[in-house]
This record gives sequence, C-alpha cells and structure tokens, in this order.
Amino acid sequence: MTRLLSTVILLAWSFMLQAAPPSRPESLDSLYAYYRAKGNLDSALTVLDRQVAQAQAAGDAKREGEARWKKIALLHSFSQADPLIKEADTQMAWFENHGQWDYYYRSWQRKTNILTMQGKLRQALHELQRMLNDATERDNRSGRAMAYKQISVIYLNMKQTEPAVDALQHYFELVKDDADVSTLSNYYYRMAKAYDYDRNYDRELSVTRDWKAFIQANANKRDGSNIMECYNTCYQTQAAAYIGLQRLDNAAQALDSALYYARRGNTSLGWHHYYKMMARYHMARGDAEATLRYTDSIRIVTTEKDDHAAELRAEALMMTNRGLEAARIYQQLYHEKDSIFGRETRQHLDELNTLFQVDEIKTEQQHAKLRYLILASVCIVLALLVLVLYGWRAAIRQKRVNEELREANERAKVSAKMKSEFIRNISHEIRTPLNIVSGFTQILTGPDQKELSDEAREDIKARVDENTERITKLVDSMLELSDVSSEVVISRNDETTAHDLAAEAIATTQIDQHTKPGNAEAKVAFSFKTDSDAAAITLHTNSLYAVRTLSHLLGNAMKFTSEGSITLRVEDGGSTVHFYVEDTGIGIAKEEAEHIFEEFVQLDDFTEGAGIGLAVARSLARRMGGDLWLDTDYTDGARFVFELTKN
Repeated sequence: MTRLLSTVILLAWSFMLQAAPPSRPESLDSLYAYYRAKGNLDSALTVLDRQVAQAQAAGDAKREGEARWKKIALLHSFSQADPLIKEADTQMAWFENHGQWDYYYRSWQRKTNILTMQGKLRQALHELQRMLNDATERDNRSGRAMAYKQISVIYLNMKQTEPAVDALQHYFELVKDDADVSTLSNYYYRMAKAYDYDRNYDRELSVTRDWKAFIQANANKRDGSNIMECYNTCYQTQAAAYIGLQRLDNAAQALDSALYYARRGNTSLGWHHYYKMMARYHMARGDAEATLRYTDSIRIVTTEKDDHAAELRAEALMMTNRGLEAARIYQQLYHEKDSIFGRETRQHLDELNTLFQVDEIKTEQQHAKLRYLILASVCIVLALLVLVLYGWRAAIRQKRVNEELREANERAKVSAKMKSEFIRNISHEIRTPLNIVSGFTQILTGPDQKELSDEAREDIKARVDENTERITKLVDSMLELSDVSSEVVISRNDETTAHDLAAEAIATTQIDQHTKPGNAEAKVAFSFKTDSDAAAITLHTNSLYAVRTLSHLLGNAMKFTSEGSITLRVEDGGSTVHFYVEDTGIGIAKEEAEHIFEEFVQLDDFTEGAGIGLAVARSLARRMGGDLWLDTDYTDGARFVFELTKN
C-alpha cells in the first residue's frame, strides 16, 4: 500500500512539472507573452480572461478595454476566423457602452476583414455600410479611416484597382498625421498590391523601396514583433514585383530576407503570406512540385480562404497532369467569382460608393463652413457633379468587366471545341500509321512471308519507316504544346550567321531533296536566295530555336504546295534580319492572317497535322526578341516573314 501511494505521488509530481512551463513568468502580462510565443492559444486566452476579471474588480475600465482588445488581436494573429467574429460582437457591445471608440471601430474593422478573407463579400459590405453610418454620425475620424481602408481591401479582392487606390488615398489623408508604423506599413502594402494586380511592377517596386525606407526611419517607434511583420511583408511584396519583372534572382534574395523576419515574427499570418509568395516564385520558375508543397504549407498554418493560392495550386496541378483536381478548384473559383458579380452584390457596391461620396461631401462641408461660408453651396454642387461622374464611370467600368467576362467565356467555349477537334484529329492521325505498320508487320511475320520478293520487302520497309516517322513527328508536335503558352524568355547566347541558320533549316527539313534539282520528278522547285552581305550577317541568338522556327515555316510550305515553287530569302533589315518563306500553294485569306497562329487551327481539314506548328513558331520567335507574321500583300500563295534582331 505504501509503495502504491509513493508511486501515485511521484506520478502526480511528474505531471505537475510537465504541465508547468519552465521558469514560469509571474505577472499576467509575462505569462500572456509566454503562451503567445509558444503558440498556446487557449492558455493565452485564459490569461486574458483573468486580466479582464482583475481590471473589473479594480474598476479600471482602461486596462479592461486593453485586455478585451488583446483577445481579438490574438484570435486574428492565430487566424481563428469564426471565433473572432463571435468575439468581436461581444467586445464591441462592451466598448460602445464604455465609450472606447478606438477599440470599438478596430474590432469592427477586424470583423469585416475576416469576412472579406473568407470570401463573404456580401456580408462584409453590409457591415461596412453600418460602420460608415455609425462613424459618420459620431463624427469619428478614426472610424471613417478604418472603413475607407476596408473598402480598398474589397476593391482589391475584386481586382478593381482604380477605386481601391482612391480609397487608400482618402484613408492616408485621414491617418497620416498621427498613424503608427504598422498602420502606414499596411497602407504601403495595399498600394503595392493594387499595382501588382495591374501588373505595373515598376510602380510596385518603387512603392516597396519607399516602404522599406519608411520602416527603417521609424523602426524605433514600435515593438520588435510588429517591426518584424512589417519587414516580412515588405520583402514579400518586393519579391512579387521582381517575379513580375522576371528578375528571379532578385526575388530569391528578397524572399531570403522575408524568411528571416518571418521566423523572428513567427505568426501564422506571416507564414501564410510567405508560403504563398514562395509558391508564386516557384511557379514562375516552372517548378510545379515545389509550388504544390508550399500551397500545402498554407493550408497547414491557416484556414483562411485565399483565391490566389488556390489559382497557383490549380496551375501547378495542370502542369503535373492532375487535371481533375485542378478542374475542381477552377470550378469552385468560378462559382464564387460569379456570385461576387451578382446583382445583389453590385447593389451593395453602389450603396457603398454612395456612402463613400456622401461621407466625403460632409467632411468638405464642415471644412468649408470653417473657412468660407459663401462657398458652401458651390462645394455641394461640385461634389454632386463628382458623384454623378463617378457613378457613370463605375457603370462604364462594370459594363466593361461584364463584357470581358462574356468574351472570355466565349473564348473558353471556342478553345474547348478546338481542343476536342485536336484530340479527335490526333487520334485519327496516330491510328492511321499504326494500322499501316501493324498490317505490314503481320505480313512480314505471317506464314507466307517467305514468298515475298525483295522488291516487295523493300517497299514494305519503306512504308513502315515512313509511317513510323509520321508517328514520331506527331508525338513531337504534341510535346511542343507547352511552348505555345510559355512566356519564358529564350536566352540568346549563340553567335552565328544568317546563312548558317538557313542552311541548317534546309538540311533539317530536307526540302532540297523533295524538290528540284534533287528530285527530277518533283513538281515543286525550291530556291535559296540571299546576297553576300545578308548571308554574312552575324546574329546573337539561340541557334536551336531559330532553326526550329524556320523549319516549321519550310515544312508548312512543303505541306501546302503541290506544284510551283518554294523560295527562302534572307534580307538585311537594318537592326534586324528577315527570313522570307514564300510558296505558290493554296494561300491564306487575309481575314485568317492572325487566326492561323492560334492553337489547333487548321484551315484545311484534309491535310495532315495537329494545327500547332505556326503557334509554336510565333511563340519561339517572340521569346527570342523577334516576330513572325503573314505578309497579306503576297497573292501568289503564302509568304511568311520571320524577323530576328541582330543583337
């Protein structure tokens, strides 16, 4: 019995030692900081409840308000969306009853921010309307500023950058005189994000440089954890600009700095944004597997909805041939975005814009009365005119967005139809030579194969070789599909002459073996024309891709010219060199001059091919800094012009 009692006492003592933190802080503030740093949310909330109770007992409303606000801030930093919304309603009622308006509006703003990040824009808009009305009635400058800030967030989520920037500028005017470092850092972040949506990466990079200088100048005015978060976000935004500018080495350096500050700040929100930017960086590098790993990490650190991260994941899944998973993500995003632009949401936006302008009018009236009473009526008239103009512009902008969505939908339908035709054509193109090869193989391996003459065997061998090569070319064409949509710039590190490029393309296509004088029975004559000056021009380019582009054009001419001539000419264009491939074939109508460069387009359904050769050729030409187009002035057949820069 004594031994059993001793064992129980030892186990209880061991449990108490494990439950108690090492060197446990004595004050509640220290204990809260300890649990927060350890990521123990429940214990940190319990400590804050104790602080609220102590402040109530002491009748200290100020300390009680601080503890209540810390609960909301803590839930936000741990990405606890639903608990935060519930807690915000509770604490806002207390802040209102005790006249603590700063915490009151900050709690309201955090609530609408969470709703926005969850994609509940309709509910967030409703809350913002109430918040704007409330702040206007109380003439609370801080409340209006927070409302403007959240308006910009919603416009940014809807990719409407112009009104987002307008809202941010109004917000900045309200807070610039007495705002802290974190507040103004948030302003810089959202301005940079707006330019990122517009793909104005130079402006975005400029904003991040101003932002970093601002943080460095004011770093001593905030505590360490907030400064770490500001630096983390700044370097991530800088990385986004570098990624957009294709300066991936600079982006990697910026992300290394962001990682340093993310570790020091160590918040789930900070890690969320860091992982998303790493996914974007690896997608720019074409590393789909790394992109998927980082999007998986996002889902570990937060439950917040993030459309951009979902789009990155879907794109990476497509690259790894996991189309079904990607389709589910795209379908979900489509339905959500479609609901955002629904009738009720647009009505809420119109109401919000009206409140946005009415609030501005009231502010202008108050200043006007203090300065010049006689100008008050003029200001009202001008403000109303601005309101009407803004509403008209918003309507035009919305109409343009709807039209773009309609056109995108039509293009998607056409693309789906073309891809279906492509798959059907490819199936036919592969099945035909396979049947031929299979048939001749059965002949050669059949019981009567000894009766075949040498001439018959040679004919069978030639046909098998021909159809095997045909299958190989089809497979190569399908592999080239990835080149059509690629935007990666092709390096130009080779030094060669225009004549050598043309000669290698001729040898690759063997066009001179299928036309006169190489084949006396051919009905098509091939000629290569260039003067000595043009032939000797030295080009700094990528020989492999330049020859590949030119080979596509020569192969295309051979395919569509049954008699007459094919000519390859090289001419000096000053800073460029022009390769002309012209034929006397079936020709191309002027209205099809751009259509033929799209994927899967075949103007003649009875001609072999996958319909991607010209699309690949133009993509390669442009990624080498050149271009490719159809000369519509040429009427004897078709003439394609391949342009390359000399340097």
